[in-house]
Amino acid sequence: MHWILLILSGSLEAVWAHALADIFDPVHAIVFLLGLTGSVWGLQRAMKVIPMGTAYAIWVGVGASVTAIWSGIQGEPFGPAKILFLTLIMVGVIGLELSRGKEHEESEEAAESEKRAPEDTPGPSRPTR
Repeated sequence: MHWILLILSGSLEAVWAHALADIFDPVHAIVFLLGLTGSVWGLQRAMKVIPMGTAYAIWVGVGASVTAIWSGIQGEPFGPAKILFLTLIMVGVIGLELSRGKEHEESEEAAESEKRAPEDTPGPSRPTR
């Protein structure tokens, strides 16, 4: 769920970047604010589970890729070099996820079980009189 949210919020970067081109138009200004808010909100929610460095890198990579693809659809030059470097961004994003490894999964599971289990340790001790 958090990964889907991260990818969707990264994709919203293309929305607000496109609206930024004509920010003084009231409709574009509203689209910009809604896209930016949704994009940052999704990143924040995803970072509750996904480590900050990984989440941010993926958010930026997805956003840059979707924005570049959208720009190409809108008529901006889109040659082999741009395709190559967008592919490298996506390979980097996939590599970040794969590099998380088993240790990270175990630490996530431990953190989740700590949240669910009530704390058995007593509060701060008070001196007796």
